[in-house]
Amino acid sequence: MVYVYLLFSLLMWSSMEVLTKPLMQQVDPFFLTFFRFLVGGIFLVIFAKKKISLKDAGVLALIGCLNGVVSMSLLQLSIKFSNASTAATLVATNPLFVSIFAFALGKEKLNFKKFVGVVVGLIGIFVLSYGKVEGDSTFGLICGVGAAITFALYTVLMKDFTLKYGSMNATAFSTLFAGIVYGAILLLAGKLDIPEVALNGWIILLYSAIFVTGLAYVTFFKAVEKLGPSRASLVFYLKPAVASFFAFLILSEPVGIFKFVGTAIIIVALFIK
Repeated sequence: MVYVYLLFSLLMWSSMEVLTKPLMQQVDPFFLTFFRFLVGGIFLVIFAKKKISLKDAGVLALIGCLNGVVSMSLLQLSIKFSNASTAATLVATNPLFVSIFAFALGKEKLNFKKFVGVVVGLIGIFVLSYGKVEGDSTFGLICGVGAAITFALYTVLMKDFTLKYGSMNATAFSTLFAGIVYGAILLLAGKLDIPEVALNGWIILLYSAIFVTGLAYVTFFKAVEKLGPSRASLVFYLKPAVASFFAFLILSEPVGIFKFVGTAIIIVALFIK
């Protein structure tokens, strides 16, 4: 069942860059991220059953903001200023940083086999994304790497809370806190403007909130409970291939030989881990 959870998270997260890319001409990336986490958080809290202590609530709020306010904003900026498949590839490098943070914080050991698996996986990601430079920008690439680093730290810091309160509860409250804080920041900055988009645009926004930001996070952290942050994060090695496939179908982004070679290398990395 744990791998079904990971597959669901993979499909949801791989579709997000591709589906929101066309909206970047109409919707501010900060509003999109705020909407994702506020609506997604409200949706998840409806199903939350366990209360969070006041002390843990404050820490969860900070951890949630690390993801919702910082990491996902950087990702959305990367989507806006780069190709959708490039943004997906960059954020997929976060398992490297998960292993580093997990080791630095004493959560997991960084053995040689795990290190080799991470390196091989990263090689696969770079091969898979090789040649995809048209439409990218230096700013978009920097934002993508920043999104990967901050999401990795979020993943490691969330593990103890998912074990203590369960994936649904911890994810629900951290997501909702991030949405509330994000809204307050945009309101104070005078940037909380409702975008004018067609019905299909609002459907994509709701999809990104309920499925991508809501359910996919729950299934991912259920996998983290069983596998640990480093092994569960291996799902991101498959994200570039899946996102590139979606980008080919929906956005007509080309898929060349490097995509197939990179995918093969990534599968090898999964077996090494």
